[in-house]
Amino acid sequence: MTVQQPDMGLRRVVRANVRNVIFEVVVPMALFYGLRAAGVSQWWALMSGVLVVAPYVLWTIVRNRRIDLIAMVTLSVLVLSVVLGLLSDDPRTLAIREGWTAALGGLFGAWMLVTVGLGKPAQLILGRTIAEVKRGAEGARAWAARWDTDARFRRGMRIDTAAWGGVLLAGAVAHVVLVYVLPIDLISLVTNVVWFGSLALLIAWHVWYLKKENLDA
Repeated sequence: MTVQQPDMGLRRVVRANVRNVIFEVVVPMALFYGLRAAGVSQWWALMSGVLVVAPYVLWTIVRNRRIDLIAMVTLSVLVLSVVLGLLSDDPRTLAIREGWTAALGGLFGAWMLVTVGLGKPAQLILGRTIAEVKRGAEGARAWAARWDTDARFRRGMRIDTAAWGGVLLAGAVAHVVLVYVLPIDLISLVTNVVWFGSLALLIAWHVWYLKKENLDA
């Protein structure tokens, strides 16, 4: 029973993240291109994504009875979209919200890079949370305690954190540039393909590296 509960918790986390991606990325993008194919203007096609995502985000907040980091980011994007939509009918202005999301990711990546050189790296903090879901509180403490006794563990945590920070920061820069240089009808498709493609490669490397260096939480 003790072994199954962490696995069940991990599966719940995975399901929640998959559900968020579907409702906050896939559905708005499908709606945008569906409406564009039907002849709807770029502005209304972009705004439709806001109108679809907002009820889902509010529902998750009410259901969980708290506002987590992901909900805060999503809400900030929705608020920015509405404000920009009211201030301007230029679809290029409304598309700036894509750059706002990337900028937040870039800030998180920059923070991760800073933690590599100052104190304990971010992946040690994040990894302990994952370890607690998988192993329980006692197992998480044992995993994190390796920082004090294992030099290879410390080196691996720093390298892994630097990789995540570097990719997130570089992705943010590329994302913002693409928002301003791409045709509006391509922004959603290209930026999401670039983002999820780079994230998939990063996660694949992350999993391989953790196993190779015996760092898995």
